[in-house]
Order: sequence, then C-alpha cells, then structure tokens
Amino acid sequence: MPKVRIEDTLPSGERVSLSIEGPDVSEEKVLHFLRVLREMRDAGSAEAGSSYEEPVSLKDKIWRVIAENFGDGTWFSLKDLYNIAAKEIPGLKITAVSTYVSRLVSENKLVKRGHKPNTRYRVRVIVRPA
Repeated sequence: MPKVRIEDTLPSGERVSLSIEGPDVSEEKVLHFLRVLREMRDAGSAEAGSSYEEPVSLKDKIWRVIAENFGDGTWFSLKDLYNIAAKEIPGLKITAVSTYVSRLVSENKLVKRGHKPNTRYRVRVIVRPA
C-alpha cells in the first residue's frame, strides 16, 4: 500500500506534517497537496511582510543586535553593545542591556571573560561533531 509523508515548516514557525496512505494514492493527489502546502507557505510569507508584526521582546531585540554585530565571535563590552543597540532600540538603558546580557550568559548563549570594568562577552560557538 503506497504511503507518502510530507513535512514542512511555515514562515510563522508552524510545522505541517501530512501523511497520505491508501491504495488510490496517485501522483496527482500528491502534487495537489504540494500545491496547497506551497500556497500556505506563500500566504505565510505575505503575512510576514505585512504591516502587522508579532511583538518582539527586548531580549530578542538585544540578541538580534548581538548576533548581527558580534556573531562572528568578536569579544565586546556592555558599552560596545549599548552604543550599537541604542541606535536601533529607542529609549534603551544600559542597565537593561546589562540585565539581558547576564541572562544570555546564564542561558549559555554568551561567554563571559574578565571582571568589572574589563568584562567582555562573546557569542558561544557550538561545535558539532561531523
């Protein structure tokens, strides 16, 4: 008995899993479901580009700034991060940057080196065996 399984992740982050099983599974039916899945993906991409955006937490914004500017493993200070992030996040305070950087260190996303006033941070590199 033919069985086809299709899995995909939509731009919204939702996972779609579809199984088709039975004696009458045809190529046309599979292609039809693939077209429907493509339409769902395209609709999700269009929604992602619309004027409505999901609210993003301050922590996520700070992490994005870190990843974009220091994601290559460059060591940075709180002041380095604050100077860049303050341009992108209006009303940001250095105390908030300090709080979220400490949380990111606790979550093992950042590595901390040194002590005040010379503390430096770096994005943790995860080495996966080949």
